[in-house]
Amino acid sequence: MFGKKHRAAQQAAQAAAAAQHAAAHVALLEQCLEQARTFDGVTGTDAEAASLLPLKKNERLVLVGQGAVLVEPRRAAGHWEGRSQGVSVPVPGLRGVRYRVGATHGTYVQAEEAPTPIDTGTFTLTTTRAVFVGPKQTREWDWSKLLGITHAADAPWTSIAVSNRQKTSGVLYDAANEDVVRFNIDLAVALYRGERAALVSQLEAELTAAHAGPPAAASSP
Repeated sequence: MFGKKHRAAQQAAQAAAAAQHAAAHVALLEQCLEQARTFDGVTGTDAEAASLLPLKKNERLVLVGQGAVLVEPRRAAGHWEGRSQGVSVPVPGLRGVRYRVGATHGTYVQAEEAPTPIDTGTFTLTTTRAVFVGPKQTREWDWSKLLGITHAADAPWTSIAVSNRQKTSGVLYDAANEDVVRFNIDLAVALYRGERAALVSQLEAELTAAHAGPPAAASSP
């Protein structure tokens, strides 16, 4: 009896948590949809003060994020594969010290490049670019040179590929604000490209699906 009550309580708690998560997701989609429909960015001295960088002509501020992390591909130390061949001989006058004579036969294997955090600072989104400013590094991604944006599936970071930079870099952000940052990146690009309507349609479809809820599981015969 106790086991059944315990399982029932667990199921009720899980259902309540799932409902709360679904409601929060719907609320976020509604907020994003309203912003996508009406928000054009912020201009003026308040925008420049908030962004901490001078805005260009007709440029509008979309988002300022503190504590963002600049991520760029870095290559770790490589290693030798193979074994050293040769002989060791004693060093005259130094008891117990030997010197190896001969070449090392092997192959030096370089490590693969991997996304690596290299600096922490402020990430600013505008209608014409994204800018990272940290104590050690500064990066700018101009939307006019944008090749593609990828929101990582396994971590809260986004890579931004531009034509004037050989390697793709990006930013890592707080997981708690992941959806908000990603939406604002997409919004900033949509505003630059004049693709607001497409973004609105996408959000409307997502909101409709969220209201409908997950598909019911098929019952066993």
